Amino acid sequence: MYFSLNSIILSRTAFREDDLLVKIYSQERGKLTLVARGAKKIKSKLAGHLEPISLSFLESARGKSLDQLIGAQIIKSYAGIKNDILKTAYANYFLELLDELTFENHADRRVFELTRKYLDFLDTAVYNDLVIGRITAVFKLLSFLGFNPAHKAELGFKNEINYVVSKGLSEIKRNIKIISVLSKLDKILKAELEEHLRQNLKSEEFLKNITNTGVKDG
Repeated sequence: MYFSLNSIILSRTAFREDDLLVKIYSQERGKLTLVARGAKKIKSKLAGHLEPISLSFLESARGKSLDQLIGAQIIKSYAGIKNDILKTAYANYFLELLDELTFENHADRRVFELTRKYLDFLDTAVYNDLVIGRITAVFKLLSFLGFNPAHKAELGFKNEINYVVSKGLSEIKRNIKIISVLSKLDKILKAELEEHLRQNLKSEEFLKNITNTGVKDG
């Protein structure tokens, strides 16, 4: 059985001598781990299309334990993110969070589109918008996955959280009330993530370190 997959590359790791394990979030099948045979070889035609923080069109075939990548074509490389260490940190944070919070073979088109749009945003964003972009994207992700903090009776800021979940970033940025409570919303978000994550995100620690070494975070 063969599959065509519009995919966001989450990560890749070495596997055996010449292969790569590629973790993706696809529009058609959700999160998957695929094996790319020979992708570590210098002459491999696959490797350049499988870089993390990329949108690629992939072709795969069903395998015994892991599906195999048989074709790949990069659609968007997000050079604006990859050439900026802070934007790369923000992108890796979201992609690692997506990986931690989702199961394999559970497709959700909303999650795919949210991730694609967030990377599109990061690709051209100014630094002052990075924090609000992150908060907005993560609240939406939690809502799509059934973890919306606004549903908890003991929490304040229900209206503000629901607004962030339901509106686009351009509208949120113009809402003075939301901007005034952004730090409080961020604290609620961090507490919610601590409840659902099994371990600390590696990319979160890197993001903290890089923003503490002189790179402006919002």
